[in-house]
Amino acid sequence: MMIPPVPWHRPLVRVAKGDRVVLLHGLWRSVWSMEGVAEYLHGEGFETLNMPYASFRKPLDEIIEDVAAEIGKSEKTTHFVTHSMGGIVVRLLADRFPELVTGKIAMLAPPNQGSEIIDWLSDSFVGRWALGPGGMAMSTEKTPREIPGLKLGNEVMVIMGQSNPIPLFRFLLDAENDGIVSVEKGKLEGMSKFRVRSGDHTFIMGRPEIQAEVGEFLKVAGPQD
Repeated sequence: MMIPPVPWHRPLVRVAKGDRVVLLHGLWRSVWSMEGVAEYLHGEGFETLNMPYASFRKPLDEIIEDVAAEIGKSEKTTHFVTHSMGGIVVRLLADRFPELVTGKIAMLAPPNQGSEIIDWLSDSFVGRWALGPGGMAMSTEKTPREIPGLKLGNEVMVIMGQSNPIPLFRFLLDAENDGIVSVEKGKLEGMSKFRVRSGDHTFIMGRPEIQAEVGEFLKVAGPQD
């Protein structure tokens, strides 16, 4: 018997006349975690496609194929706003399906050089089970070696948080971190804008000032400092 997808397993679309923005959530999350950003951007005139994907149930190769098939090619300029693992997904998407990534990319708390937390969890059976094949790909060893950089010339903004509400993980991270990813690990070669803001890893995309900064980045034409 086929079970129909529950609401958080379906893309959430808001139609508008402006450019299209695809939103990609992080590991263990769902479309609901990106709904605040989607609502804000739609209010600013963007068409939004809030995309779910099986972040911990499938390997990245399958995730990319699923996401690409769901997004489809559009006549509109298509920007991306990602949280955490979503930044890794869009890098692979841009490498394999460059025709789908035609606009700017705003990455929130991305583990662009991997995360020490993933390294730590990968040392145990329970941790490996929880991460799944997709999460395991974000180790500090695998990410720099296996995830391609962005070669399309897209403008990329990276925003990292610097609040750490999780004392358990402090011993694993650099002094400046968001509780899951060290600020330095968020940097990506070729990025056009890098900002460190108040906020923790889990909820950074829900902060109104972050949403406004993302909206401004997507709207302004040309390179930005």
